[in-house]
Amino acid sequence: MKKLVLLSLLLLAGLQLPAQLFIDNNYTIDDMIYGFFNNNGVSISNVSYTGPQPSLAFFEGSQSNIGMNAGLLITSGTAENAVGPNNLENASSNNGVSGNNWLSALVGGTQTYDASVIEMDIVPSTDTLCFKYVFGSEEYLEYVNSQFNDVFAFLVEGPGFGAGDSIWVAADTLVVQNDSCVICTDTSVLVEYVLCTYDSLQQVDSCWTVTVDSFYTICGLIPNCPALDTIIFPGYWYVSPGGLNIALVPNTNLPVTINNLNHLQFSNYFIDNSGGATVQYDGFTTPLLAKLVVTPGETYHIRIAVSDVGDGIYDSGVFLGIESLGGDSLLPVDPAFTSISDSTNLEVVFDNNSFWATSYLWNFGDGQTSTEKNPTHLYAQKGVYNASLTAANWCSSETFNQTVYAGVTSGVQEATSPLFRVSPNPTNGAIQLKLLQGDMAQVRLHALDGRLLLDQQMADGTRIDLNAFGKGIFQLQVISNGQVHTQKVVNR
Repeated sequence: MKKLVLLSLLLLAGLQLPAQLFIDNNYTIDDMIYGFFNNNGVSISNVSYTGPQPSLAFFEGSQSNIGMNAGLLITSGTAENAVGPNNLENASSNNGVSGNNWLSALVGGTQTYDASVIEMDIVPSTDTLCFKYVFGSEEYLEYVNSQFNDVFAFLVEGPGFGAGDSIWVAADTLVVQNDSCVICTDTSVLVEYVLCTYDSLQQVDSCWTVTVDSFYTICGLIPNCPALDTIIFPGYWYVSPGGLNIALVPNTNLPVTINNLNHLQFSNYFIDNSGGATVQYDGFTTPLLAKLVVTPGETYHIRIAVSDVGDGIYDSGVFLGIESLGGDSLLPVDPAFTSISDSTNLEVVFDNNSFWATSYLWNFGDGQTSTEKNPTHLYAQKGVYNASLTAANWCSSETFNQTVYAGVTSGVQEATSPLFRVSPNPTNGAIQLKLLQGDMAQVRLHALDGRLLLDQQMADGTRIDLNAFGKGIFQLQVISNGQVHTQKVVNR
């Protein structure tokens, strides 16, 4: 059983937590989405990512001023450029990739660049979901109210949300959409409109209800009852082609962009990071919530997107907290490693397979230690050693032990070439095992928390049903002919 360890115990264990924002872009989108958010409150499937791999990363912010412990970072540049201190006013990586028309729609049709987009389907078991996020950028503060209006969005399609049709409202006009409840009688249809006025900053001023009683003879065709009416603001895209945007400046219908939320406007939601010690971005928002009212059991399509606007330089990024979608606020570390050696020399290569760790302490079993992520160790003499890896993050510390053979023949060696393939991977239920070296092998399946779920002999072509163990990421290990090979498999 895993044991959470207090920060003081982590320090006593000799591990040094990073005194700034920690970034690791070696995780895949499947690793992070399924590892963070797939839980009893929501089921996730069909996860995809469009954008450069360096733009996406796992972050730990517990020792930073970002306001969130950990989560997923998606950027319009490289994730590494978010790491402090803030010693530049123009940290930037121009990825040279295209923008996104969904995001362009939210900034009045202005061209976007270097878009990074996460998509997924979610089926909630509750009626309300929330995303917790922080938006930061190098465009702050000097490019506020310019054409460099970097943007991000949480776009939703599904029951009760827009079908993705885009609506442009010219300046100085007001449009009212009637999508409210319709009450039918034998002779009339009673329609209620909720109308609102807004001040110069497009904050809600006042709202009232208007009732219209119209006579019809076909009132038996009663439509579903979606959300209340909405006012279309003048002068910008209200509904993006990618769905309805729920990431808004609090108490307004404004998308969160450089020009809409900054040190001059809605400054109570903004942090000026000039001279900041832990984060490179010149400014970022306070932690905000994007609230999603849903129907349990229905499927919703989510798009999380960020891009540069006006040109492809000066990075912006969105920190998506692990608390989103009902995820746990703590993230226990899961340490694991393999070692590669042979009987002809004393050098052993260690391959770190840990999840969610930000610091490492190796004990090679001969009195020597290391804090590298993937060390290579030269033993002084032949022998069998008990090596250990203690991995830690802000909330937990765990140790993984393994026997290591230096200059001697072991019972099981790490395979130098793959022993198996599985397909499909990711899967929506079952995988098929293809053995590459023999007709039979010992197969073990581990959960990410270290639990052994399956351990048995299997033949080439065996079908393994992962639904018996639930959705998520697993470690599949095959032992054959004195060799072992491990691979991650994902059940979506």
